[in-house]
Amino acid sequence: MQDKPKIEQLIAELEKLGQTKGTNTVFTTFLEISAVCLDAQFNPNLQAREQQELKYAAMAAKLSPEELSAYARMLALLCLEIHAHRDEACDILGSIYHKLNLNNEWNGQFFTPDYLCRMMAEITDHSDSEELAQNGYVTICDPACGSGAMFLASVWVMNRKKVDFQTSCLFVGRDIDIRCVWMAYIQLCLYRVPAVIIHGNSLTMEEWSIWQTPYAHLPLMAAGQKQEQLSGMASA
Repeated sequence: MQDKPKIEQLIAELEKLGQTKGTNTVFTTFLEISAVCLDAQFNPNLQAREQQELKYAAMAAKLSPEELSAYARMLALLCLEIHAHRDEACDILGSIYHKLNLNNEWNGQFFTPDYLCRMMAEITDHSDSEELAQNGYVTICDPACGSGAMFLASVWVMNRKKVDFQTSCLFVGRDIDIRCVWMAYIQLCLYRVPAVIIHGNSLTMEEWSIWQTPYAHLPLMAAGQKQEQLSGMASA
């Protein structure tokens, strides 16, 4: 198993535990426990971090030591797989979702493949826009972000154009399915993308939870520093 690509090892772990727990349940638990762990570590709000730590403890108490170890291995494998694609960002969790055939269980959901997302991201690229020149960064929004594939495609385009996506762009996504929110948050967090992912309804504007990567403040800081520099030059 150690000779297999990390994504294949991750799928094997999911399928193995899924034999007794159900693959759909295992994948959902993996997403939730991973998102909670990351948020407990990186949420800028101390009270929110403490709440996530309590939530993780409650989830862990319901799992056997073997199950907990399995989920830890899954997250480690995902981290390694994302690290291997750090310069070629792609939708790993969306790919796993389809390979496990979970789209037939999750209300027929289908995620747009990477190659189509990249084509659309190239067409709508704003990395050299007037907004970026004026404000120091651009905001890219997706009202039904799914697993975050469109955001990752934009990162892919920026990497190809040698644009620093961490300081040039803030990604804001929303999805009505909490599992999609977890997928997007986990991947954007591990790819070090400045993003805010909202669990909410884009039609009614209801919001139930907000998941912010630890890099979400970087574009705002960079823009602020740029404005200070411009002000200093103007007053000199």
